[in-house]
Parts: sequence; C-alpha cells; structure tokens
Amino acid sequence: MGGRFEKMGQFLDYISGTYNISICFKDFSGFIPIDKQLDRILQPYRAHTNPFCMYIKADQKQYFGCLGMMRPMAIRCGGGKSFYGVCHAGVGEYIVPIKTDELVLGAITAGYFPCRPELSRYLIRRRSRASRKIDYDTACDLFDRYIVPAQVDIRQMLAFLEITAEYLASTYLHLRDIHSGEKFPSRRIDSHEDTVIAHALEYIRRNYAAPVMVKDLASYCYCSESYINHSFKKRIGMNVNTYINKVRIEHAKDRLLNSKDTMTSIALDSGFNDPNYFSRVFTRLVGNAPSEFRRRYS
Repeated sequence: MGGRFEKMGQFLDYISGTYNISICFKDFSGFIPIDKQLDRILQPYRAHTNPFCMYIKADQKQYFGCLGMMRPMAIRCGGGKSFYGVCHAGVGEYIVPIKTDELVLGAITAGYFPCRPELSRYLIRRRSRASRKIDYDTACDLFDRYIVPAQVDIRQMLAFLEITAEYLASTYLHLRDIHSGEKFPSRRIDSHEDTVIAHALEYIRRNYAAPVMVKDLASYCYCSESYINHSFKKRIGMNVNTYINKVRIEHAKDRLLNSKDTMTSIALDSGFNDPNYFSRVFTRLVGNAPSEFRRRYS
C-alpha cells in the first residue's frame, strides 16, 4: 500500500501546482494516523500555512476559533456533496467530503479564494478588534498579497479532489479490515493534535537556522511542552530535536552539493553553532562526514 500512497502524494502535488491552490486535509474520525505511511504522505497538507492565515492564528483566540470551524464543516459534509465556504477571517475555499456510506471521515479543502471584498474587510476588522495582536492594515495587506484569485477550472479541480476523497474513503475501509483487531480512534472532529503537528513542522521549516527550543514550539502551538513532545514522537516517529537536526542536515546537504562554502559557513547557516557538532550529527544521520559527502556526490 505504501506505493499507492506515494503516487497519491505526487497526484496532490500535481493538483496543487496545476491549479495554484492550497490543499488541506481535515480528519474528523482519526483514521489518517492509523497508517504511518499515509500519515507521512499527508503531513504537508494538514494545516493552512498561508502567511495571512498564520498571521491571524498568531492570536490564540483566533487559532482556536479556526479549530472551532471544523465541527460545522463536518456537519455539512454529512450531505456528501462538495460546497464552498468562507472562514471566520474572510478566506474562501471549496470543501470536498471524505465519506463512506455510514461515516463522515473528513474533508479536503481547496483554496485560497477571496470572497466579496466588503465581506473580507468586515471579517478582518472583526478579528482585529477582537485581538491586540492583529493589526487591521497589516492583515489586509497580507490578505491582498496572498489570497489572490486563482485561474481555476472549478469543475475539473473538484473532480480531481473528489477522486482523491473516494480513494481515501476506500483506503479507510481497507484499513478497517486489515486492522480489525485494533481499536480505531474515537471521533475527534476538532483534533488539536493534527493542528499542533502541522504548525510545529511549519515553524521548524521557517526557523531551523535559528535556535529552536521545544518551549518555542509549545508557545507557538498553544500547548504544553510535554504534549508536543508526546505528539511528535507518536506522529513523526522521533523527538523534536532529532527532527530539527534532520531538517538542518537536509539543508546542509544541499549547500554541500551546490556551493563552495566552507564547512563552518554551512554549519552556521544550517543552524549549528559548533562545526564539530555539525560534523558529528551529519555523519550519524547521513553515514558520511560532510567533506566525504561533498567529495563523493558533488
């Protein structure tokens, strides 16, 4: 089944690239983490990381307000048909239910699309008045820059996403059969864990070159350090610091192959303050020392 999931990841990349849209999976039933391969493939599509959305969600109340929209979305998905909706911050998206005959498993959202200008400004103003962290003019500027009309054949886009939804529903039924002896997760429409992991990964992606502490991630995701440590180990399969080092090493590998920079410069640029520690971590994770890796593969 792993091969089929890899192909699905490529298909999602094709859809998002072809239509210049952001795809996000909402898991109402907890079925995605059952299979580690499926969970890994869908990780890049588990949260809205558009700069406008991230700015709005920097406020804790708006962050949980975004999570709170999952329940009415799940209720409407019970009808089994795709629909268009506008979030509490004025961003429009199409929603495609992932549904079996008896259960709404989740949804695929596709955006970002601007709604009517007067409605988006009204909703942004409401968010800014409710939070000292959200500046109205800054939010409007981010909205205008990143929430732009896409040149999309809506019917064709929805057809592709509906095929994906049907495939995932069939995958669920298959997983249910092969894991029949295990207890499936209880319904968790407003799962915080999915959002925490997705936002933590995005934070690391943006900040790997700087010092990143677990407490920083916990603060960013509005959860405790123990919660994020436990969730990371369960969902990613490693602790936070190991994952951060893996991201840094991937960046370092690219620099080693595509630049003539010194080892010290690459180490510092990749987030390692100590070149010797960088070399040890690189050797442990890659199997070759940085200089040997460059000599062999560049």
